[in-house]
Amino acid sequence: YPRLSASFQARQEEMMFQYRCNKLQHKMKQSSVAQQSLKVALENLKFHGQGQDLSALQKQWVMLFEESLKFLANVQDQALKISSIWKRRQQMSGNGAPFDENLLPLQDRFEFIFGIYEELIRMIRELNEAGQRALPTEYLEQISAGFTSLIKNSFLVDKQPPQVLKTQTKFQASVNFMLGSKILSGASKLPVIRAHIVTEKKAQDLFVAPSTEPLNDGAGEIENGRSVFEFTQATRTCGAVFKNMLLKKIKRCERKGSESVTEEKCAILFTADINFSGSTHVIQALSLPVVVIVHGNQDNNAKATILWDNAFSEIGRRPFYVEEKVPWKKMCQTLNMKFMAEVGTKQELIPMHYRFLAQKIFGDNGSYDDVKDRMVSWTQFNKEPLRERNFTFWQWFDGVVDLTKKHLKDYWSDGLILGFVSKQYVHTILGKAPNGTFLLRFSDSEIGGITIAHIVRGDDGSGQIQNIQPFTAKDLQILSLGDRVRDLKQLKFLFDKGEKDAIFEKYYKSM
Repeated sequence: YPRLSASFQARQEEMMFQYRCNKLQHKMKQSSVAQQSLKVALENLKFHGQGQDLSALQKQWVMLFEESLKFLANVQDQALKISSIWKRRQQMSGNGAPFDENLLPLQDRFEFIFGIYEELIRMIRELNEAGQRALPTEYLEQISAGFTSLIKNSFLVDKQPPQVLKTQTKFQASVNFMLGSKILSGASKLPVIRAHIVTEKKAQDLFVAPSTEPLNDGAGEIENGRSVFEFTQATRTCGAVFKNMLLKKIKRCERKGSESVTEEKCAILFTADINFSGSTHVIQALSLPVVVIVHGNQDNNAKATILWDNAFSEIGRRPFYVEEKVPWKKMCQTLNMKFMAEVGTKQELIPMHYRFLAQKIFGDNGSYDDVKDRMVSWTQFNKEPLRERNFTFWQWFDGVVDLTKKHLKDYWSDGLILGFVSKQYVHTILGKAPNGTFLLRFSDSEIGGITIAHIVRGDDGSGQIQNIQPFTAKDLQILSLGDRVRDLKQLKFLFDKGEKDAIFEKYYKSM
């Protein structure tokens, strides 16, 4: 699925931002000249009783000021859009997508816009002091609202807490206040940031109407949930690190329908009170969704909830809405990304693998082209067990990922494991192969198993496909896959690769 490269998109976006900034700066210069002319005329009138026609100068300045506000709104909208994209990419990185976490380019934009607001406010103040209040109230309200929005949106979570969060287990997170150096640099005492865990319902309420008051309670009790802003001159950042947070307990909320505890999403809300220019701003930053578990056996299902949310949520959504059904081709991208990131390999899944995975999740034998536009549901992914199995698709897939990560990474990366293929496909490709030809595939019937299929030919040339009992992580910990392949004398040739010893020799360890 071809896409524009992130770097190309970034360059295009940077050019657009610079273009808008240049237009804004040009308009600000015009506004400043008009403001100075009006100011001089006011002073002449005040001290000499004469001067230019003020009404014409007033109209010109108000017109230029209004245009400056429009250009500023465009620039700010784009900066907020890029901030939202940064957050979305941060979320996608939870599934293994590449992510540039550097916030300085975005901070530069916020600081530039902050400087424009300061310049506009200075112009207004100077004219007010000269006795001229020519600006309509609506513009003052627009400046106040825009300035407040900029300040609040400059506070975000730059290092997310674990998205599967186990109670009584220490965890870390950090926040970044991109306008901190502008707003807090002269403060005698830096503000305290508080961390609370909140329910999905509370997150939705804050999305609709952000609170102007500090949050006094949450959906659970977080230990060490307080920190203080710090400046780091070397990186020009203002933020806070929460090093040893611990969720002591969680208050479960009422769940929807058949929803399980591992489908219940919460979030960590970070809040602080910021005093600036005589006003107090309550700034808030909401983490990505987290699923709280109390037992390790809940981890697998919790990871499924997070994987689905990270993959298929959209920018600007109401917390934490995500579609119940998604196109299979998007699921393929997600599975491939997760597999490669978790295993730590550059060897991607291929169409043959997707065809098998589709057959597994949909329970039929359609081709990849037949199913790529088909919709797959959350229920099919991790609620209903697979046909004739007592586990879900995700539980099976995650077992394969875990096994490959711990014991099979190099074999997979070297292209020695066919992996995601059906028994039917194995019979097709081994049916015409020489005696002793074998391949490696992930077990259909067992979570986290790899099996060896091979062909045995009789004296009359007839062939029979045999499958060796799957090896699990426990088996491979005792004896590696390479050594097991070596010891099975009936295995002669790896399908489509060549003679066994020539290929696997580097994996032979014990003798």
